[in-house]
Amino acid sequence: MKRKMRARLLTSLALAASLLFLPMNSSYAAVRNLGQAEYPGAVRNVQIGGGDGIDPQYVNAAAITADLVIKGDNAHVYASAVAKKVCHVTVTMRLQRKENGEWKTKVSWVESSNTGSKTLGKDYTLTQRGTYRTYAVFDVAGEQLTYKSVTQEY
Repeated sequence: MKRKMRARLLTSLALAASLLFLPMNSSYAAVRNLGQAEYPGAVRNVQIGGGDGIDPQYVNAAAITADLVIKGDNAHVYASAVAKKVCHVTVTMRLQRKENGEWKTKVSWVESSNTGSKTLGKDYTLTQRGTYRTYAVFDVAGEQLTYKSVTQEY
């Protein structure tokens, strides 16, 4: 049990450390090549606290991200949070469609972890044409954060 927790902690810390050293010009940096093996051409947006310039300053979170990739009628919905320390992290991820100028939630998922990081990836079959996005709400040791992905057309 301790060995598994230690391995998860080391993985979380390695991910957090690697995200902190990504080159960025703003708080919403486009990071290419993440997830390209499964979704070629995907662009992942990563928001990281603690960098130079006007990056957001988080108390407990090291990095948050959310994304959406649509291939055919399949939507791959993705959200992830990494904390600065081992703590409780909850990710609420929503697939939303724009209807009459407002964002309506089509489906949502909630998962949590006590390891200091949580990644959530789900597939959903689309049945209606339109504009979609991922809207994620993160709770990182009591710190509430939100993130909206770029929009995708189906």
